[in-house]
Amino acid sequence: MRDDMVAVRLFRVEPMLTLTKAPCDSAAPDGHPGTPGILIIPRQGPLRAPHLMLVARGPRRCEPSPGVRVFADSHVVAGLGDGTNQGRPALADVLTDASAAQIVASPEEPGLLDRYPGCGVAVAAGRHGCLAGLRDGRLAAIRGAAGFAVGADPWPAVYGSFVHGWWSARMPLEGLATASVIVGRYIGRTENGFGCFHVAGRGRILLARRSPWSTGGMSA
Repeated sequence: MRDDMVAVRLFRVEPMLTLTKAPCDSAAPDGHPGTPGILIIPRQGPLRAPHLMLVARGPRRCEPSPGVRVFADSHVVAGLGDGTNQGRPALADVLTDASAAQIVASPEEPGLLDRYPGCGVAVAAGRHGCLAGLRDGRLAAIRGAAGFAVGADPWPAVYGSFVHGWWSARMPLEGLATASVIVGRYIGRTENGFGCFHVAGRGRILLARRSPWSTGGMSA
């Protein structure tokens, strides 16, 4: 698998997932630090069961499943500021290193994604979280998650892959706004047979749509 290729897998959590606070250097028994993931626990709205998305760059580890797999996909992630290969952004499905101004540009003006027709999601990082813009004009900002240690990948890239995977799986985006969002690393199954998820922190996802009048406080 290419270095810029990311694999996402979405699971409906069954029967249970053990959540634990642990040091950042915690690892599975085989020494693997775990797979970055985002756990969505619904509170109301269209979702009815917890879902866990795992985001893996490079060779995928075959850890025991945390539940029923409902979606799997691979996509390319590239940074706008990567000067080593100017062709990479043009091939990307997810763009990182964007600015909030580029993402919330008025629909009446050419936006960032208009310059990269193959890209579905662009992500901007800020002090308080990340802002993701989708090709259809929707915005998804996550707050309280700017510095999560979720593994080897930078957090904005993990969040961008999550949004792209959720969108590609045709999961209801509006369900994220009312759900509990927990970020961490999936370690595998414990002795009791349940999956184990090391929690790095929690976030809140806010949704909006690009508007010619206002960004609606959706900056990262």
